[in-house]
Amino acid sequence: MAIGALVSAPIAGQILETNGGLNFAAVGGYSGYILLSTSPTFTHLTSATIVMTELSPSSPPSPTIRPSSSHSVVEGGMPTSTGHTETMKDAVTADGIIDEKAQTREQPDSKSPEHGNNTGALGPPPDGGLRAWLVVTGVFCAGFCTFGFANAFGVFQAYYAKTIPEVTQFSIAWIGSLQYSLIFLPGLVAGHLSDIGYLRPMLIIASAVMVTSIFLVAECKTLWQLVLCQGLAIGGASGFLFTPCLGVLPQYFVKKRATAYGCTALGSSLGGTLFPIVLRKLMAAVGFKWTIRILGFIIMAFLGVMLLCVRPRTEIRNKRGRFPLKELIEKPTIMLYIAAVSIMWLGIYNPLTYFDVYAQEKLGIPANRSYYVIVTANAVSIVGRIGCGVLADKFGPLNVQTAFCAGAAFLTIAWPYTRRFASLEIVAALYGICSGVFVSLLPAPSSNMVPSHQIGASIGLASTCMALFAVFSAPIAGQILDTGDGLNFVAVGGYSGAMVLFACCFSLASRYSALKGWKGKF
Repeated sequence: MAIGALVSAPIAGQILETNGGLNFAAVGGYSGYILLSTSPTFTHLTSATIVMTELSPSSPPSPTIRPSSSHSVVEGGMPTSTGHTETMKDAVTADGIIDEKAQTREQPDSKSPEHGNNTGALGPPPDGGLRAWLVVTGVFCAGFCTFGFANAFGVFQAYYAKTIPEVTQFSIAWIGSLQYSLIFLPGLVAGHLSDIGYLRPMLIIASAVMVTSIFLVAECKTLWQLVLCQGLAIGGASGFLFTPCLGVLPQYFVKKRATAYGCTALGSSLGGTLFPIVLRKLMAAVGFKWTIRILGFIIMAFLGVMLLCVRPRTEIRNKRGRFPLKELIEKPTIMLYIAAVSIMWLGIYNPLTYFDVYAQEKLGIPANRSYYVIVTANAVSIVGRIGCGVLADKFGPLNVQTAFCAGAAFLTIAWPYTRRFASLEIVAALYGICSGVFVSLLPAPSSNMVPSHQIGASIGLASTCMALFAVFSAPIAGQILDTGDGLNFVAVGGYSGAMVLFACCFSLASRYSALKGWKGKF
């Protein structure tokens, strides 16, 4: 613009002084041509030639348009972007200057991004392709670093109980509970920020905070320091990584959406399998501090891959910039589902927290073997995470999720009754399959209940509600565990299983609301 402004007046002045006098008609014709040729309504006339006739008081101006072979234009008129021909005779003043205010303007396109509909420009989600599966890889890495690390807290629970003086299972459980819940709590804000176009900055900042917090855990010496670093900082950063990444997948998948979610959930399963092994082996070899530092470098590498792969399909933003809370609350289907998954968190992950403790305290298994129960549950959950995607695409994600959650409820009640390590391993494996289905399909039903532009917001609202319940899950279970003369694992199992079954009732209600009956795929 600066260059154009610099040369505009000299050019007009040079034209004014042509033909031995002040040629205002030539200046007006030149200026009008420049204005017209740069206006949006003139974009289809790039190959047309405008000849301005000699102006005189007795003859009104009449611009003549010579059409090219690629445009069918009526003489004395001009085409708009919608293909209609508009006359220009009222747009030219007596002095020969084109009046832009009088000129007929381009009709708006209802499918343009400004009108909130970019489907025609982008087309439907590809349901595959290199870029789509790279996004799946990136979300896999996000799950590995967030849920995978949180799933290994059972090892931290047992370690902190023996190394930090005068702490109870109840107080230690707050660390893991905060870490779990904060994966979901920022979802309300994170999902909305993702919807309005701030996904990339949010992922970069959250990755930096998470890596820094992990290195700080190595320097913690007291319980409150661990609560701040491992509970609040790592958990909060995880919340701004996990939920926004989930909201990107529906931009790439429709028919294979449940399969894509199942594949991404393998990340948390792999992390929950490898992190306990790495923790136990390295703590015995190099100590706690260097173990955490090594984990920090591993997570840094995975987050780097995530930042390279997770990119939204479009940068078009929701220009209204407001959270659609009222619209979501008015949908009973999504609200019943949010109630179901929120209540589910009061019980479904309690066994994973106390498997290691139960094996040591009740079965007498040494610490160098007891953590394999957690490894087994996380490793075998791969079967549920992969298989559930295929089943969900065939039978419906909510149908599959509800059925497997009911199975997880009965296994949650049963695990405290095992009396041998082998039987505990079997129950843990079956539990891992069922709980893996729950977390893998967590966002899939909600993404089918709302329009595409509200998917991030709906997942965020569900995440925040789940967090409010998840923050109390482990502490409540820890308080129940400390009742009586010893560690009351039977009461913990009964309470946890009852909560999961209660949540399944809300899932069935959400399904009924969506289908208006009991039969159907959903």
